[in-house]
Amino acid sequence: MRLSAIPVACLALALGTSVLAQAVPPPDGAWRGSLGVGISNTTGNTTAFNAALNADAVRHTDVNKMTAQLLSLYGEREENGVSELTASILRARARYDRDLSEITYAFLGYDLEKDKLADLKWRNSPSLGAGLHLRSAETFAFDVFAGYSYNHESLYDNTSRSFHEGLLGEETTHKFAQETSFRQRLAFYPNLTDSGEYRLVFDAGFLAPVIARWNLTVKYSYRYQSNPPPGVEKKDTVLFTGLQYGWGPR
Repeated sequence: MRLSAIPVACLALALGTSVLAQAVPPPDGAWRGSLGVGISNTTGNTTAFNAALNADAVRHTDVNKMTAQLLSLYGEREENGVSELTASILRARARYDRDLSEITYAFLGYDLEKDKLADLKWRNSPSLGAGLHLRSAETFAFDVFAGYSYNHESLYDNTSRSFHEGLLGEETTHKFAQETSFRQRLAFYPNLTDSGEYRLVFDAGFLAPVIARWNLTVKYSYRYQSNPPPGVEKKDTVLFTGLQYGWGPR
């Protein structure tokens, strides 16, 4: 299992996830989001450099919701004159949700991913489906969803492969006192092309206000693919913590 951790204590602008993505946004039609960057550099017996960028936005109305997210991680280290890449990840996601009734909704999504250490040059994954709002309150929201996804992978050895996938998932948002919140999302992609294969995507984030628009955040991401390219591990995790700055109406 590969664990990537991006330290950001050396910078006031640190990596973070969106306060608007974490808490339940009001349906007022306004755009909200966050932007964070983080850089760390160490020298001595071991030289290491890490950088991270995270940006996201959300717009919520009475009938629809649009979200967009971008995450980029890069890390390298040098020891005894030997350089090693420790992280090179880019993940982007956009999704449009449209309410069909008080409890049902339809969605269109698009995921883009790049991970050099996993031999993944690009993964393009459009998706569509429908879901249920099992609970929609300011302090707690719970959705379940199902649909279809097309997964096209371009690898660094100039080969590619494509799969038809199902999509099953759930997500919850918990809002506590003083704007503290927790959000998690679990998505399961059974492979419809190669029976028995699947992907699993889990993301969780905790956010707490610090001062003004600055927030402390901790995020954990887990990826599992049962049929990765040769020589690539099936499991991949990312854990980071830092500060982020939120923009848009409060």
